[in-house]
Amino acid sequence: MFNLTFFELLQKGGITVIVLGFFSIVSIAVMLERAFFFRSFKRGVDSFYRALADVVAKGGAEAGAILCANAASPLASIYVAGYARRKKGRDEVLRAMELAGRGELSQLDRLVGLLGTIGSTAPFIGLFGTVLGIIRAFSDLSSAHASLGPAAVADGIAEALVATAVGLFVAVPAVMAYNYFVRTSSKYALMLEAKSSEFVDMIMADLPFLKER
Repeated sequence: MFNLTFFELLQKGGITVIVLGFFSIVSIAVMLERAFFFRSFKRGVDSFYRALADVVAKGGAEAGAILCANAASPLASIYVAGYARRKKGRDEVLRAMELAGRGELSQLDRLVGLLGTIGSTAPFIGLFGTVLGIIRAFSDLSSAHASLGPAAVADGIAEALVATAVGLFVAVPAVMAYNYFVRTSSKYALMLEAKSSEFVDMIMADLPFLKER
């Protein structure tokens, strides 16, 4: 009779369940790390934007560059890159700020691809474990006594399907997190571009910062 507990079923899943368990731990760790980083990124941009705007309004573009030199905000790196190219013309300033922005945004994409990889491969690993389990179940049946009947096959197949279930259990959250981080990264890219572009004219003209906040 098929009466194995949940943990016994996991043990019956074999090496594939162990691999999927490792993938699950990695996936959760990446989700937590990225969630913390994305939150810090947004806070860093929002809070530093207000501080930089106030400094530029009072002291001009050079004062803003001095503030950015000791700041860790993504916006600070973009501002400094544009300020350093101010003598080359507006196009050079825009180009420098764009390149700096890409570098900062690349930090958002770090490790996100790993979630996509786990989400796409975990179901196949689970299916592979299921196939192996079914092969093993029929192999055991062929060498067992005929009196065991279909029950032995049913138990073996049920145990084998654990690998597929675990694979889906690992894949679904990973895919959901991957899609969320990709969408959020695009939103933050627009936010960073909008905020940094507001300082271009100030960098070029060194005029009072007139943008209403």
